[in-house]
Amino acid sequence: MPGLSGGACLTARDLARYGLLFARKGEGIDGRRVGDAAFIEETRRNPGPSMPKPREWMRYSRQMYADGRCIGHSGYAGQYLVANPDIGTVVVYFSVLENKSASDSEFFATLMKMAADLTAEK
Repeated sequence: MPGLSGGACLTARDLARYGLLFARKGEGIDGRRVGDAAFIEETRRNPGPSMPKPREWMRYSRQMYADGRCIGHSGYAGQYLVANPDIGTVVVYFSVLENKSASDSEFFATLMKMAADLTAEK
């Protein structure tokens, strides 16, 4: 039986568009408000508990990862997006982990760090 988390199938481009909602602090196309800017700010500026090693520098809050600057969200088995609302940048990674658990903490630690670093560049 297949398992669905978010219930949507996206391309990398769709995932990046979704991430732009976070990078734009909830502002959609043509300046329409479709998300809560206060929720986004609170999530990234006051994140929850630290993740276990090797992702101890990242925190988890409200179904998102945060480091105080960026917010991110992972998909099942390898997808990841990170947004930096300060400069409106989004980085997405669209792949599949082909192992029994569909997870790898070392892989995700490297991926999360790389994506966060890329969003810091202008």
